Amino acid sequence: MNLNNKLILNIVGIACVIMGGTMLVGLFAAFVAGEQKMIYVFGRLFFILFLAGGATYTFTKSEKQIIKIRDGMLAVALVWVVCCVLGALPYMMSGTLTSFIDAFFESSSSLTTTGATILTNINELPKSLIFWRLFTNWLGGIGILIFAISILPMLGMGASNLANAETSGQSIEKIRSRMSDSAKSVYLLYVALTVLAIILLKTIGRLSFYDSVICAFGSIGNGGFTNHDNGLLAFDSLSVEIIIMVFCLLGSLSFVTYQLLLKRRVKEFLKDREFRLYMKIIAVFTVLVLVILFLNGTYETIGETIRYGVFQVISFATTAGYSGTDYNAWPAATHWLLLMIMVVGGCSGSTSGGIKVIRLAVILSLIRRNIYRKVHPNAVVAVRVGNKPVSGDKVSSILTFILVYIMVAAFAGVVLSLDNLDMETTLSTVLSMLSNNGLALGAIGFSDSYQIFSHFSRFVLTALMLAGRLELFSVVMLFTPAFWRPDK
Repeated sequence: MNLNNKLILNIVGIACVIMGGTMLVGLFAAFVAGEQKMIYVFGRLFFILFLAGGATYTFTKSEKQIIKIRDGMLAVALVWVVCCVLGALPYMMSGTLTSFIDAFFESSSSLTTTGATILTNINELPKSLIFWRLFTNWLGGIGILIFAISILPMLGMGASNLANAETSGQSIEKIRSRMSDSAKSVYLLYVALTVLAIILLKTIGRLSFYDSVICAFGSIGNGGFTNHDNGLLAFDSLSVEIIIMVFCLLGSLSFVTYQLLLKRRVKEFLKDREFRLYMKIIAVFTVLVLVILFLNGTYETIGETIRYGVFQVISFATTAGYSGTDYNAWPAATHWLLLMIMVVGGCSGSTSGGIKVIRLAVILSLIRRNIYRKVHPNAVVAVRVGNKPVSGDKVSSILTFILVYIMVAAFAGVVLSLDNLDMETTLSTVLSMLSNNGLALGAIGFSDSYQIFSHFSRFVLTALMLAGRLELFSVVMLFTPAFWRPDK
């Protein structure tokens, strides 16, 4: 079966128009800041992208289009790559970055909400570029939610699709209708939480309106970007850190289960298996980290231990990637704990990265079942998430995902090791990119700058960001011969 190239181009055209719209936001910021050069950069890009995207969409549009799984996979991958490529243009045209690979890295880090950077002297960058960078980070959070909640289930993939059946083909009109229904509530909730974060940061955190908007974008989208070189240390405010922690956590919860709260079904929300397991994981890892920090005398007071320990655990668990302290100087045991909770990540249908808590829940249930069957060989026990049984196909899919994750991480680790950096730096960087966290250990550490890697390695890191955000399968399948066979 041939790919529907016309439909794929139609979707890419829409993505170009959306990226053109982000340039309009940058143009407005440049006007406010009075930055003439950036007015020219964003204005020109807005005109070109809006025109090119609109023309592509118009000439490839048809009344009835059928989307197949292969079409969807390729379209989703192309949209993310095209958006990241187009997002690199402002960095290059403004002269901020001269290398395309560096600009591509920075753009991908923003749109995938990874939060890694190679930029230095951020305070000296054009304010409109900083604002646009954080806006695309926030917009990437919305894109992730729609991708996880609406698109992946349609393709029969994703952590939030455990109970859904695969679909061989659907009309584009039906898909758009279904996506529109789920997207509207997600948009409104996402915007509402962002506005609430801005208000709290401005009133309680006592930040400027500009800083409040920047921090709100970075927290609810779990991107971890700030507009200061030293990150949140520029504020040195406990109230700001608490507000950011709360909204990072809110962004890492499933936006699907939020519908239960909106319908006042609070008990069902609190009983959700993924939510309960996620809270338990954070609680256990927080206690372990605090105990280790306390026993090693890392901080002088218990208050400082709790403040920095809790914040950093939540930053890693939600994959927000904020640096509240020099965690690289912590005891080695805490490094392993932080890496473990980073790999797990947040809930399905959230702005967080990682393998997702729901997958871990299935794996734990599978382990319990197999142990029970060792003791009771004749017992018939299903793998369950809460009270719902999980089909064998879904369990197999999750196990495959975990194995692919390990294989990709191992291969990427070998490639990055060609830069002759220590193993802690290499391993933590690979896991950070795949988990869309942005924080790493070793030579990266608190500086959070990836300039130490070669240009080739930065390209590999960019690919890992995109692969992690696309849930691996969407990317890996593109490199299999069966995907490109027209008779399949």
